[in-house]
Amino acid sequence: MRSVLRSRLLLPLALMGALGCGEDEPEVLTVDLPVVARVGTEAFACGKTYTNVGTTGTTYEPMDFRVYIHGVRLVTRDGQEVPVTLTEDGTWQHSGVALLDFANNDGLCKQYTEGMNTSLRGTVPQGDYTGLRFTVGVPEELNHGDPTTLGAPMGDTSLHWNWQGGFVFARIEGRTRGIPQHVLHVGSTACAPPPEGQTQGTAGCANNNRPEFHLDGFDVTKNKVVMDLGTLFADSNLDANAPSTSPGCMSSPNDADCGPLFQRMGLAFGGQSADPAVQTFIRAE
Repeated sequence: MRSVLRSRLLLPLALMGALGCGEDEPEVLTVDLPVVARVGTEAFACGKTYTNVGTTGTTYEPMDFRVYIHGVRLVTRDGQEVPVTLTEDGTWQHSGVALLDFANNDGLCKQYTEGMNTSLRGTVPQGDYTGLRFTVGVPEELNHGDPTTLGAPMGDTSLHWNWQGGFVFARIEGRTRGIPQHVLHVGSTACAPPPEGQTQGTAGCANNNRPEFHLDGFDVTKNKVVMDLGTLFADSNLDANAPSTSPGCMSSPNDADCGPLFQRMGLAFGGQSADPAVQTFIRAE
């Protein structure tokens, strides 16, 4: 009798074990995608001075370099996009949004945070992946929220314009020979007031300014993402500024200084259409 009772007790446990380890459960791949910042052939670092930057070959001393990323996807060999679930870490990644931060408090980089984050971390189903895609910026459904309630990394008000404009998707600043603080702030512009009956948010932005980046031939076990300020600034005069505009580019559609920068990010500007294929700012190595 004892053996019969024992068998009756063990059988359900065995079935539970079998169900918990079933062959139908997809295997998960944990990814940690390194992202490095450079200025041409040199590693980006606060406290350094770079030479021969832009059309005038100016000097460039970093003051800030932070970029929001979302919509991270790996691409299979047959062209299917598979979303990467970013790991919630309470500091750099939350709600599918990651903040890359290449600036510490060295040199002129003393305005904001000391911490740095140089990778994208998450999980994805096992697969044969040959490409990486992502979007720079904060997604529309979060862009016009209250940064004090969204949680890190979206709680930094130095990366937020206002409830109508939303977040600064990329904040890149430096001192050149001609401009004490050259800024590149990428974000949505020409945003309408809130919908009727609301006091915050927007009814939509004419210029969303969220550049897409498609990195073909990306091996998650070997490659890294490179963000290169040297190629981003290659067609820009960082020593002069268009008349009656901000010192650099604040994403205004009327600021001529934004034209070459937006083109090198694959963004639309003026008569040029958005085209991820022509961007030269971000590459895989």
